[in-house]
Amino acid sequence: MSAQPPERGALAKLRRFAGAAGRVLRLPGREREPWEERERIVLVLSGGGLRGLAHVGAWRALLELGIRPDAIVGTSIGGLVAAAAAAGADWDVVERAGRSGVRKEIAALDRRVLLLNGVHRPALFRGEVLRRYVEQLLPARTFEELAIPFQVNAVNFGTGEMRWFGIRLEEEEVDSTVGLVDAVTASCSVPTFYPPVKIGDAYYVDGGVLDTFALRRAAELGATRIIAIDATRDGTGEDPEGTIKEGMLAINERVFGIVAGARRRSLLEEWSDPPLTLIRPAASAIPAFDFGFNDYLVDEGYRATHEALAGAAAAKLAGAAAESTAAAAEPASAAESGALQAS
Repeated sequence: MSAQPPERGALAKLRRFAGAAGRVLRLPGREREPWEERERIVLVLSGGGLRGLAHVGAWRALLELGIRPDAIVGTSIGGLVAAAAAAGADWDVVERAGRSGVRKEIAALDRRVLLLNGVHRPALFRGEVLRRYVEQLLPARTFEELAIPFQVNAVNFGTGEMRWFGIRLEEEEVDSTVGLVDAVTASCSVPTFYPPVKIGDAYYVDGGVLDTFALRRAAELGATRIIAIDATRDGTGEDPEGTIKEGMLAINERVFGIVAGARRRSLLEEWSDPPLTLIRPAASAIPAFDFGFNDYLVDEGYRATHEALAGAAAAKLAGAAAESTAAAAEPASAAESGALQAS
């Protein structure tokens, strides 16, 4: 049997670090009180294509500020970054992978699309390449291995219903039996760009089709505070002629942005509880699959998150995460609650 060529790059380092069996690093901290008996900080990471690299920088900022969420909810690329964070992956390696990521690692063209009948192919990019990337990035294979409870969404392509995968925290409906890689890959499978993913007898596509910014899910999980990083497009104020000239994929992304933006604005207008810290890195204008902004996106996610959570609000959040008991966490004052609300 011929020897396999050595793997190179940040992802290869991550695989060697984690080990072939997917060894998981546990984040520091003592055993926590039962979920319903403590203040519960839930982190929400949105979809957004490569704009979601901002989540990599955001998690770095949270680590530096000493803020560890009690649970994480993620969609699409937000689900991928959330899964890596929940697994306790070495963040230096994850960040290098994000900064150095290239198209062939994530968005490899299905060359049969270029043939005469290529329009009948299920997607532009090859699904197995995306799955391999997810598999290499995550040092865990099951939800039970994760150091932080995590849930990710996908949409059943047959029924059109939302499906959540992960660990049950309250009485919510969630599937804990699916493998972590399958669930995250399905959540990242943006229609047209990636083919639907088969899980069991059903096919699934990107959870962002129905909810790319799952604030309501975090509330359903019993969050007493939510930190939300939004890397989606705004959906307004863009030049339509410029988008049309860029072609059908840019038009497709623009349509997704219009729908997601309208849902987000409606949700935030009605939001009242639990207290929400909304962080929106300056990334809306960057196309979903433009690999020329990796460094900027990671840095901007770090800047926006660190800036938003520094000071009194961060001290309150860090204190709640460290104590992890309802008895130890005093009710927030009116001023502190106001600082944590979305503007």
